[in-house]
Amino acid sequence: MIENLARCPYCGDCEIALDDSLALLFDPRGLARPCPHLAWVDGRYSQWDVSAQGIDHVIGSTEFRWAPPVPGMAERIDVLLPFLKELVNQGPKWVYAPVVPFVLRTLSAEEKVSEAGGPAHLVWDVDGWAIFAQNPTAFWAVLPVCQARQLAELQIAQSE
Repeated sequence: MIENLARCPYCGDCEIALDDSLALLFDPRGLARPCPHLAWVDGRYSQWDVSAQGIDHVIGSTEFRWAPPVPGMAERIDVLLPFLKELVNQGPKWVYAPVVPFVLRTLSAEEKVSEAGGPAHLVWDVDGWAIFAQNPTAFWAVLPVCQARQLAELQIAQSE
């Protein structure tokens, strides 16, 4: 199990982990469910190998994602995914970020192995992010407005 990828900054519960089958686990030593502040999780687990030339390369990877179990959420995320990815790259101070309180947590873990006297090589790694919000419902409600504002400013004025 890959433990403690992130923890809720609001309540301190909701540890995010991956089990041996690479399924998301929440609070694995407690209630085994996400806390009410978790809004979204998105990441990738990658397995690595070393080539004959000594270069690390990915031999396989899998994505993992979690969103609140709300009807229609998968479709909403499909529409909002480019905006969400830009939000996690830009951070909460981004001009188009929601004004509702939320915290981004980076998911990051890795295992390396060293050959005797040689360099360390990656065996696996996890990269991604989790979004916690004081009110996830309000967070999701304002995202389409934020995205529309961003897209409106990207419009190129047509010449007459």
